Amino acid sequence: MKEIQSILRSISEGNIENNYFLIGSQLYFINLICKKLEEKLIDRNNREFDLRLLYGKETSVSEILETVKSYPMFGKKQLVIVKDAQYLNKDIELLTPYLENYLSQTILVICYANKRLDTRSKLFKSIKKNSQLIEFETLYESDVYKWIGLEAKKLNLKLDPKSIMLISSNIGLNLELIEKALEKLSLHSDGSLITINEIEKYIGFSKEYNNFELQKSIGEKKFDKSIFIINQMFQNSKKNSIQLTLSVLLNFFRKLILLHSKNFRINPNNLGIHPYFLKDYQIAANNFSIEKSIKIVHLLSQTDLKSKGINKIRINEKELMLDLLIDINVT
Repeated sequence: MKEIQSILRSISEGNIENNYFLIGSQLYFINLICKKLEEKLIDRNNREFDLRLLYGKETSVSEILETVKSYPMFGKKQLVIVKDAQYLNKDIELLTPYLENYLSQTILVICYANKRLDTRSKLFKSIKKNSQLIEFETLYESDVYKWIGLEAKKLNLKLDPKSIMLISSNIGLNLELIEKALEKLSLHSDGSLITINEIEKYIGFSKEYNNFELQKSIGEKKFDKSIFIINQMFQNSKKNSIQLTLSVLLNFFRKLILLHSKNFRINPNNLGIHPYFLKDYQIAANNFSIEKSIKIVHLLSQTDLKSKGINKIRINEKELMLDLLIDINVT
C-alpha cells in the first residue's frame, strides 16, 4: 500500500518515468496508475490525439512500436497504454530493443495482468533497468481493511472498525466495488460517524444478516442463529455470493489454525486481526481446536467445489450452506 501511495505521489508531483511495467492481479491499482498518468499528462481537449490505448488481444508488437515512435500532436508528451499485454504472449519480448533505446516524447505503460514474466528473460532484465516495474501482489483481508480506512479518510468518512469489517466481508477484495460503496456513503455523510443503519440503507447490506455476523455466530457456536442468518441471506442468491461467504469463512478458520500456534498466541497482531475483533477470534479458537479447524477448512473447500458444479454436482446455494453448517456443528 505504501509503495502505491508513493508512486501516485510521484506522478502528482510530475516525477514521471518514460516506461512503466505494471504486473499482477490487482487491476484496480493498475487502472488507477493509468488514470493518474492520463490526468497529469494529457489535456482533456487533446485526449484523442496524445493518448493511445492499445489492447493485447487486438494489437501486435509492431503496432505498439509504430505508435511509441510517433510524436505527440499537441502536448509535450504522448501517453501510450497497452492493456492486457499478457495476450501478446512471447511476442512481447520484441519490445526489448525499444526499452533499451526508448524515446523521450513517449510515456509507455504496459499493463500485464494476472500473469508473471520469466525473470530470467532478456525482456525482464531490460524492464528492471529501463522501466519502473511495479508488481501488485495478492491482497489479503488485513490489506483491504487498511485500504478502506485510507479511502474513507480521503472522502472525510468516519467509519468504526465494525463498519469497515461489514463493508469488507460483504464485498470481498473487489476494490472498485468498495470504492463505489464508499462514494455512495460520502454523498450522504454530514461528517459524523457513519452508522450501521446508514450502511444498510445506502449500500444495501443487512446489519443483522451478513457474512460478518454469520462468521461471528459460527465462532460462538450459536448454530440456531447461524441457520437463521443463512436463511435470510440466501433468500435472494443474486444479492449474496456463496463464493464470497465461503471465502470469508475460509480466511476465518485459517486464522484460527494460526492462532492455535505458539507464535501467534503470543503476538496475534501478526495475523492481521484488528484489536477490536481479537476477542471474537479468541472465543472461536476456544470453541474449535486446531484439528477441528483443519477439518472445517477441508469442508469449506469441498463446499466451494460443489457450489461451482465441479464433478457435475450443483445444489441450491442455501441448501449447500445449511449442509455445511450441520457438518461444522458435528465436527
